[in-house]
Amino acid sequence: MFEKINVSRASELHRRDGFDPVPQLRELMAEGPLTVLGAEEQPGGRTAWLATGYDEVRRVLGGAEFSARLLYGGTAAGLAWPGFLTHYDPPEHTRLRRMVAPAFAVRRMQRFQPQVERIVEDSLDAIEAIGGPVDFVPRFGWAVATTATCDFLGIPRDDQADLARCLHASRTDRSDKRRVAAGNKYMTYMNKVAARARRDPGDDMFGVVVREYGDEITDAELTGVAAFVMGAGADQVARFLAAGAWLMALHPGQFTLLREKPEAVPDWLDELIRYLTTDEKTHPRVAMSDVRIGDHLIRAGDAVTCSLLAANRRDFPDPADDFDLTRDRVEHVAFGHGIHHCLGRSMAELVFRTAIPALAHRFPTLRLAEPDREIRLGPPPFDVEALLLDW
Repeated sequence: MFEKINVSRASELHRRDGFDPVPQLRELMAEGPLTVLGAEEQPGGRTAWLATGYDEVRRVLGGAEFSARLLYGGTAAGLAWPGFLTHYDPPEHTRLRRMVAPAFAVRRMQRFQPQVERIVEDSLDAIEAIGGPVDFVPRFGWAVATTATCDFLGIPRDDQADLARCLHASRTDRSDKRRVAAGNKYMTYMNKVAARARRDPGDDMFGVVVREYGDEITDAELTGVAAFVMGAGADQVARFLAAGAWLMALHPGQFTLLREKPEAVPDWLDELIRYLTTDEKTHPRVAMSDVRIGDHLIRAGDAVTCSLLAANRRDFPDPADDFDLTRDRVEHVAFGHGIHHCLGRSMAELVFRTAIPALAHRFPTLRLAEPDREIRLGPPPFDVEALLLDW
């Protein structure tokens, strides 16, 4: 039992009030950059902390004293899903990331850019052909994100729609049975992707990994990497694109500037990423030894959740709660920090940098089709359930 708040309700802190932190999170932000969420009642029990300050978040995520391994039953069980990089600590993390990182090199992203441009234009063509109003969550967010990620992984176009449905259902279906079945089908397909890459490595991401490090990476790790990259690339990029389209409909003047005078907003993408922060938090980091952060002592075994949204909305002379594409670049942690800094950042930014201006040019009068209707948000991470837009 935790004495300060019901930990089962802690996820409520990471819901959104539109684009903004909910009042409960703002209250904790006001208490200080590092606050106690709760403490186990037994003597020497583990304390659950929340880091909301920018420096404190970076300290936790960049600190070798903190483990990224998942918590099971309130303890650090030392387990990881094979190939899921965010669940690993060094030296295993260092070994696996070294093998996967070359696939995201700048030169490979440059070669991939024309493909992303075609994917974006095809999606916008399809939206225009349907005619408004259109739900931009599946038609823009998921359409661009899943196609780009699947192409990057070398997944055949004929398989992509079914794979995307499985991934989405494994995360969002309200039935436990259907969610598990979709997840199993998704992982079964990823096993086939890994096996195919072993037999015939192409020029896609897995071809790069297998050709360079085939003898060093296990089949389970290769499958896990496939599932991890597909899940992160499709899900997270889709959420960002849908949220970006919603923001564009609410702030047409800002995106008119992006469309007509792009040289006036050189850091627009950083501002958009910082403001949206579609991954609100990290999973808890466990202190492996006593660590002092500011005036607080984090004891070995304590768990610290980092609120990336809170850290990115910290106060500045120019309040960071405001969305302003003309703002001077503000450092942010939307992609995390430290050794677990988002591996696919270069690909995500390529898609964002291509898709958002293209959307602004194609639909300059983009607007909410039902402006008085509340936009429904799913549970964290930031998930727009439906976004009906017209132009």
